[in-house]
Amino acid sequence: MSIFVGNLPFRAEQEDVAELFAPFGEVVSCSLPLERDTGRKRGFAFVEMADEATESKAIDGLQTVELMGRPLRINKAEPRGSGGPRRSGGYAGGGGYGGGGGYGDRGGGSGRGSSDRGSSDQGGSERGSSERGSRGWEDRSRFQ
Repeated sequence: MSIFVGNLPFRAEQEDVAELFAPFGEVVSCSLPLERDTGRKRGFAFVEMADEATESKAIDGLQTVELMGRPLRINKAEPRGSGGPRRSGGYAGGGGYGGGGGYGDRGGGSGRGSSDRGSSDQGGSERGSSERGSRGWEDRSRFQ
């Protein structure tokens, strides 16, 4: 098991984090991941201790601790890829106005105006007529 330490100050070093956990038992390893592109710290760490009982004591004992003025978030680390719900970028997954993702008529939920999207090709639809440009988008610049 590993311990996740979040909300770390960017100036914190491995030694600073290890010192926090040392009173609870032997710190086997401590790593502060770096950004791939810039090499800067990412603001969190992973700590491994000698056994699970020691890790549990440390997690419980450090719940309200601050480091360099920042309150730390300390939890049992989740195995990679099994974290909580993730937000995906791009056009997949949730969108605004209560609809799902998708782009144009290729998917997405029943968001605002999705029921009349198919009718814009007939030219009679209020939403998405060819005079206003892209479907489902209204140019409001003339109202400013």
